[in-house]
Amino acid sequence: MMEQLETAILLDVVTQFANTWASTPRFSLLVKYEGQPVWQALANLTSRNVIRKSDVNKPTDEEEYLPTAGAFELCGSSELLTKAKTATTIVLHTLKQMFKGEPKKKEGFSFEDFQRHVDGIYPGNKFDPGDLKLGLYLAKDFNVLSVYGSDVKQVGQFQISETAIGMANPDTEWDRVMEVWSLRRQTADETSSSMPTYQWERVGEPLGHGGQSDVYRVRSPKRVAERAACLLKMRTALDGNYRGELADAMLSFSRPDSPSELGAMKLFKIRKDSSEKQALDRLKQEFEILKQNRPGLPKLLDSNESERWIVTELFSKSTVEDNLNHYKGNLALALKAFLSLVNTVTKLHDEGIVHRDIKPANVFVRELDDLVLGDFGIVYLPDQPARLTRTNESVGPHDYMPPWAETDGRLDRVETNFDVYMLGKLLWCMVTGRLVLRREWYKRRENDVTIIFRHDPHAHMINTILEKCVVEKQQDCVGIHDVRAMAIAFVSLIEQGGQLLQREVPRPCHVCGHGEYEPESFGNNKDVIPVKVQFWKDQEINLRRLEVYTCNSCGHVALFKTRQQ
Repeated sequence: MMEQLETAILLDVVTQFANTWASTPRFSLLVKYEGQPVWQALANLTSRNVIRKSDVNKPTDEEEYLPTAGAFELCGSSELLTKAKTATTIVLHTLKQMFKGEPKKKEGFSFEDFQRHVDGIYPGNKFDPGDLKLGLYLAKDFNVLSVYGSDVKQVGQFQISETAIGMANPDTEWDRVMEVWSLRRQTADETSSSMPTYQWERVGEPLGHGGQSDVYRVRSPKRVAERAACLLKMRTALDGNYRGELADAMLSFSRPDSPSELGAMKLFKIRKDSSEKQALDRLKQEFEILKQNRPGLPKLLDSNESERWIVTELFSKSTVEDNLNHYKGNLALALKAFLSLVNTVTKLHDEGIVHRDIKPANVFVRELDDLVLGDFGIVYLPDQPARLTRTNESVGPHDYMPPWAETDGRLDRVETNFDVYMLGKLLWCMVTGRLVLRREWYKRRENDVTIIFRHDPHAHMINTILEKCVVEKQQDCVGIHDVRAMAIAFVSLIEQGGQLLQREVPRPCHVCGHGEYEPESFGNNKDVIPVKVQFWKDQEINLRRLEVYTCNSCGHVALFKTRQQ
């Protein structure tokens, strides 16, 4: 029954396309074959690449389908099969001759170029342009050409691949490919269950939109298959009045997806203009970085470079930008989370890799004290053959870029402290709960964390880091290892209950808990005057100079040894 339904659907999709060049809506198939498991048949056909989605960005209920060469082979119509096979064979012959005799064009070949070669190879024959376009469309499934343009139903400008010249005999290529495809299908059917292989499925509203890509929450193929099986069980249970099985299937279908069953799909938007090559290079670069599964970077779950998408782990807590309220004023948590990010950047810098786009929206929160660095679209790699920015193109987020990167042209040399500057601003954003720090103005009264959080002694640790990172001149910016050393020292100091021993650092009273120690002055002198204290031990007298601090609330006294004795 399933095989008959699949064949009927194939005939509909092939006929619609061959006659009108139109895709077939999912809705029309569901209505036409009401009462039959159309969803499962469509999943089977798309997973085996017999039909393809006309637009992968559409949600499931709005999908439309186009045929592949395999669809013409299996649709059951000898007339349509003959038409497709004949047209494709003519195209394969022509492409092979064009590869040998036509100089490669940077902008690609047009349909007019192709038709001119057809007339030369088949003199005296007049072929229907529609048939030739059908053959070109199907030739994509033989990997002999690559197409420019977003309309998958038409072939505009195209390039011929080396596979064309590698064909032994274009006359038998259709049968050879179909035979291999049939064997692959048979093997898959024998080694799998009756359920198809499912694809990632969108869930809910988009997670974000950008100029280079869109991001969606998606459900894993395994969970999609499980839900599909539940629907089948529900139908069977309803037909047989099996209430227990129906309840179990409904419960399994409707349960919340676990974190491991979800992912974040990033769909890259590549425009056909002068920026196309740079955009494609950036896409490939992000693929390569994430495929290495580096610690501190998003885990890559799936990808398809030709379809221009990747799926990474889904961060349910989203980004730092969405969690600023958790870090605002919580300087200890902010420093610990910051250190986890610095550890990741340190490893990248040790290999000469500069991210160049560190900002709250590009840093994900795995846990509040564990940050993950994402978005590697404009990362700088050492010894790369070509830079991924064009002349006069601004790189990195404007409000986070170091001033030495604001040049009229492309930055000739990208140093690792490019990222260090951005890390400093990110830390300031986390601590203050604000997204923008203008220039290097963290010491201005309205921006100074030691004033905003004047009762928190840890605020001075933040400023100590900012002094080394958020600077105007590149030569004054420290390296990532210096930042990491400071962060480690400060996190350790906080965890042990310590604080910086600096005059301006507030010291909370350890007795009453709400007062602060202030230096005790004697007489009219406002400066801290050390007192001399004598210690006796076994008739031996030792003299020490101590500074006296008194709690301004309860009067508790604390003594600190001076540096000079």
